[in-house]
Amino acid sequence: MAVPLPPPPVPGHVSVSCRMRPLLVGEVSSGVARAPWVLTNQSITLKERSISRVDSDFNSDGLKSLKTRGELRNLDHLRRPDGETIMDHVFGEEASTQQVYEEAFKSIVFGAAEGMNGAILAYGQTASGKTFSISGSTAVSYDGEPNKGIIHFALDDLFGQLTKKAEEGKGMEYLVRMSYCELYMERVNDLLRKIGPQSQNLVVKEDPEGRGFYADGLKEKIVSSAEEVLMLFAEAEKRRRVAHTRYNEVSSRSHTLLTLCVECSVPLEDVTDDDDDDDGQSVTRIGRLVIVDLAGNERLEAGTEYVAESSSINKSLFFLGKVIEKLAARDKRTSVAPEDGEHIPFRDSKLTRLLSVHLNGNSQTGLLVTLTPSEDAVEQSLTTLRFAQKAAEVRCVAKPVLISKEQSLIVKQREIISQLHNQVRSLQEEVQRSTMQRTNEEELAAEREQCAQQLQALVLSSSKHGQSFISKSREVDTVVTALHRNMDVLKKQKATVVESMKGLYQTIHGITAAVAQASEVLSATGDSEVAKELLRSACPLEESGKENQNVWVPAILELREKLELLVDAGRSR
Repeated sequence: MAVPLPPPPVPGHVSVSCRMRPLLVGEVSSGVARAPWVLTNQSITLKERSISRVDSDFNSDGLKSLKTRGELRNLDHLRRPDGETIMDHVFGEEASTQQVYEEAFKSIVFGAAEGMNGAILAYGQTASGKTFSISGSTAVSYDGEPNKGIIHFALDDLFGQLTKKAEEGKGMEYLVRMSYCELYMERVNDLLRKIGPQSQNLVVKEDPEGRGFYADGLKEKIVSSAEEVLMLFAEAEKRRRVAHTRYNEVSSRSHTLLTLCVECSVPLEDVTDDDDDDDGQSVTRIGRLVIVDLAGNERLEAGTEYVAESSSINKSLFFLGKVIEKLAARDKRTSVAPEDGEHIPFRDSKLTRLLSVHLNGNSQTGLLVTLTPSEDAVEQSLTTLRFAQKAAEVRCVAKPVLISKEQSLIVKQREIISQLHNQVRSLQEEVQRSTMQRTNEEELAAEREQCAQQLQALVLSSSKHGQSFISKSREVDTVVTALHRNMDVLKKQKATVVESMKGLYQTIHGITAAVAQASEVLSATGDSEVAKELLRSACPLEESGKENQNVWVPAILELREKLELLVDAGRSR
C-alpha cells in the first residue's frame, strides 16, 4: 500500500503585478493632468518631466510656479537607476479584472485546492482601485454584466475544482471554512458576527505548534458553494468601516482579510478491494487562501478628516513595508538562509503578524499594486512601485500542509458542537420568550379579575353593607369603606330633600286654595278678618315648628304677610 506523494514544493518569489486604472469621469471633467507613464506587459516607466526642484518660487523660465514646494520635489530618489520597474505582470487601463485574475492569481487559487497556502494582497494609495479589483462593484459594466472582483473568479475556480475532483469517484472529500475580519485602528473585528463584545477587538495569539498567528475567537463558517460565500461576504461588508474622503466617496478605512480554509481528504493509493484492512484510510491536506484588501495609504495634510484612522493605516502599512524590506534584504543575501533565525519585526503590527505565514513561510503569495494615472499622484505611485520592487525580492516556498485524520475530525466536531450550542441557545431563548408571554397573560387575567371584584364591591347596596370586603390592599379596603359611608350619607340627605319638597308642594297648594277662598269672601262680604284666617289656616307653620326644619319656611311666611297686606288694601279700597 503506497502513500500518495504530495506535489513538490513550489519555489519562487512573491508574484508582483501592477494595474493602472483609467482617469475617472470626475477627474477628466475637472481637468486632471495625466502623468507620462509607459506600460508594457512586464514593465512600467515614468518619462522624465520638466518639473524640477528649485530654491525659489520661480521655475526655470522665470515665471511664477503654481505648484507647491512639495509638488516640485525631485522624485529621482524614488526611481530605479534605469527608470524602469520590472514586474511579473503589468495591466493597463483597458485590462479587465478577469484578465488580471487569470494571468496573475489563478495558479494561487488552484494551489489552495491542492492543499497549499496562498495569499492575494492588494496594495496602493487611496482611490487607486484596490477594492474594485478585489471585491468588484455593484455598478453594471458597459456590456451589462456586473463588475466582478478577484474574489468572485477565485471562488468559482476553487469550488469548481473541488467539485470536479469529488465527482471523479476517487473517494475525495473536501470541507471549506470561511472567516472574514477587518483590522481597524489596530483592532481585529469579526465581520461575520453582529457588532458586539464577542466580535470586537479580538486578541491575536501565536499558534503553539508554530503555524503562525491567529485571531482568537474569530468565527469560521462551513460553506459549500461560491454563492454561499458571496452571500456571507456581502452581509459582512455592511459592517466594514468606510468613510467619505477627498479622494473617494466610499473609502475603506480598514484592512480586510478573507480566509478560506480548504481541507481535502484523499484516499491512499493502491488499496485493493480484497484488502482486509481497508477501513477508509486517507490523508488530509489543508490549505489556507487569504485575500487581503489593504486600506489605501494617503498623505496627511492640514484639515484632513479622520486623522486618527489615516495615521493608523499609514502606521500599519509602514510596518508592513519594514517587514518586506527586511525579508527582501535577508533573501537577497544568498549566504543567509531563512532558518538562521534573523529577526524579522512581525510583532510590530497585528497586520504583519496575521500575514507572517504568507510573507515568510509556506505560501504562494501574489501582490497586486494599483496606481492612478493622475499627475498629482506620481510621488505616491513611485512609492508604491518601490514597495512592489522590494516585495518581488522576497522568496517563498509553497508545499502542501498535511494533517492527521484526528485533527480533521476534531475540527469538524468543534463546528458541529458550535452549531448545536447555537441551536440550544436559540431554543432556550424561544422557551424563555414563551414563558414570559404566558406569565404576562396570566398576570393580566388576574389583574382583570381583581378589578372586576373591586368594581362589584363599589356598587354594593347599603342593605348589603354589612358584608365584608377584603382585598389584597389595605388602601383599597379603606377607600371602599369610605365610599360606602359616603353613599349612605348621600342617601339620607336625598330622602330629607325629597320630604322637604313634598311639604313645600303641599303648602303652596294649600295657599293657592286659601287665596281663592279669601277672594270669594272679600267679594261677597268684605270681611278681611275671615280672609286672613283662611290664609293662616293654609300655613300653620308656627304650630308644627317646621320653620326650624325647612329652609323654605321664611319665604312662605313672607308670602303670607304680603297676602294679608293685600287683603287689608282690598278692604280699604
